[in-house]
Amino acid sequence: MTRNKRNSEEEQHRTDDDERITYHRPFDPETDSVSHELIDAVATINNADPTEMAILAQFIDPDALDSLFQSRPDGSSRDVNGELRFEYDTYTVLIDSDGIISLNRRDEQK
Repeated sequence: MTRNKRNSEEEQHRTDDDERITYHRPFDPETDSVSHELIDAVATINNADPTEMAILAQFIDPDALDSLFQSRPDGSSRDVNGELRFEYDTYTVLIDSDGIISLNRRDEQK
């Protein structure tokens, strides 16, 4: 995916009920590394350098994460519907098999 297309499709909004920010980032499960897209999305919303952020592997195995969403080794599509939810740093991450990464900042008072 090109950066310009991604920027036009990214979405950030504040919910009315709890004032939390939800950020959505599209990715192409066939061609994009979901782990790289996730790190880039978190860096973007935090205006941070990806190398200075929490290490993804401390929260989830990046290779396993990529394997869940990329094509099979023979190149065929996985043709499955589903989502994966986990915690990364101060975010709850939801990755949808349709190619959307959603980030919600968690309440740090927990």
